[in-house]
Amino acid sequence: MIRELTRDDAAASARVQATVNPYQVVTPELVWHRASRGIERELRQTWVAELDGEIVGFAEAGFEWSVPTPGKGRFWMGVLPAWRNCGIGRELYATVEEYLRSRGAWRLRTWVDQDPSGARFLERRGFEPHGVDKVSELDLSVPLPEPSVPDGFRLAPLVKVRDRVDDLFAICAAGEIDMPGDEPETNFRLDDWEQDDFAPAALSEGGSFVALAAERPVALAFLAVDPARRLGYNRMTATLPEYRRRGLGLAVKLAGARWAAANGFERLLTENDATNVGMLAINERMGYRHVYDQVGWVLELGERG
Repeated sequence: MIRELTRDDAAASARVQATVNPYQVVTPELVWHRASRGIERELRQTWVAELDGEIVGFAEAGFEWSVPTPGKGRFWMGVLPAWRNCGIGRELYATVEEYLRSRGAWRLRTWVDQDPSGARFLERRGFEPHGVDKVSELDLSVPLPEPSVPDGFRLAPLVKVRDRVDDLFAICAAGEIDMPGDEPETNFRLDDWEQDDFAPAALSEGGSFVALAAERPVALAFLAVDPARRLGYNRMTATLPEYRRRGLGLAVKLAGARWAAANGFERLLTENDATNVGMLAINERMGYRHVYDQVGWVLELGERG
């Protein structure tokens, strides 16, 4: 049975996602937050596949809300390995496609992580590969150097500067606009960002760090954590354009990694567009190890509305 996700499904849904792709941070709190956050342009919907009282599949769908072009649908879905080849994936996909088409999608986009069967599933439905992200892992048992910043700068955990919302948003907005992608994220709005990257369910306030210049936030590295799995994930690292090339991105990201190691986390994960040479260089300096390529897949449904 395919039905909409409820709050009581969040823990089981998180287990499905972590089983399908262990290289992601996913907690019950984050699952429910994403399903219920209500970003207007996103139109997100979330479903579970239930069989004999057990959640065996999960799907979420919505629209790219931070770009100006409407109708760019995106989704992710997964089924527990023991329940594949039973038609559950087909039912989930049919539900996703019908939902997005009915709300004006002219394009569908999704991602596949180390799953040849998932790639074959998409190929049979007309999807084509489109873009690659490098997924990398940092072993926190290896000692990391102290972060350093130029004179006049200092580092602070997010918990100390969370009230500087406008300044922090400006950093993230500058980073998103410069991020490699199909279309610049110029529709990136403060109220939506507060429900997305800046939401408490998505962030560790102690493990996310900000660089300040004369007490003005100018760079940041946001960290999400999954304490039960001793896993962290780098959500966003960005610096205001006028403060780049001073080592601030490396410093804030190092500070977060050292915090994670000191607090019992074992690994950090990150994913970056294969063309984002600046961030990939920072990862290499820190000791991140490339694990696999996450492949984007796109299906053109027809002309734009």
